[in-house]
Amino acid sequence: MHTDLIGILLWRSLAIFLLVGALLGMALGLLLIFRPHLVERINHVANRWVSMRHIDRLLDRSISIEHWFYRHHRPLGILVILGAGYILVYFGFLFDKAAVPLNLTSHVPSKLMDGLLDAAVLTSLLGAAVALLVGFFLWLRPSLLRGVEKEVNQWVSSRRATKALDLPHDQFDHFVARHTRQAGWLLSLGSLYLFFLMFRLLA
Repeated sequence: MHTDLIGILLWRSLAIFLLVGALLGMALGLLLIFRPHLVERINHVANRWVSMRHIDRLLDRSISIEHWFYRHHRPLGILVILGAGYILVYFGFLFDKAAVPLNLTSHVPSKLMDGLLDAAVLTSLLGAAVALLVGFFLWLRPSLLRGVEKEVNQWVSSRRATKALDLPHDQFDHFVARHTRQAGWLLSLGSLYLFFLMFRLLA
């Protein structure tokens, strides 16, 4: 009952929102038909481009923690060894597939679930074995990891990818400016249809 009431309230709120949007759409459509120069002024004031380039520059920076990492390599190595050892012991000896919650197995066939669990256990064991080896290197000889780290830890800048997105796309504005009356009629008719549809649903 409570859920039905919330659903009804949400639906009515959406309908009222669309109803108000339809009224605004009709007003904008009439302005496009009879006073297109007013729409150009409003668009000039409201349609301001906000560039995200300065935020991209803050995010597109490499933060190096290697100096701190190697300075505290002994306690970090011990923590990695303990975590990897726990995972090896748990998934190697303590994990019981029969203890998986029934609400998970009821939606998945038993054979598929067994395969997924075996894959998860095998992946966890392999990852823990690699982590255990890395933990010993980090604890005893961290210099052996520098070569691997230099090959893996390469910075890939996203500036080139985001530069193409950080451009204004005002083709639609130019199209409407060239066809103001046609766009106004389409917007008015569509908004009028939406208004009567929402009004009938709310009535």
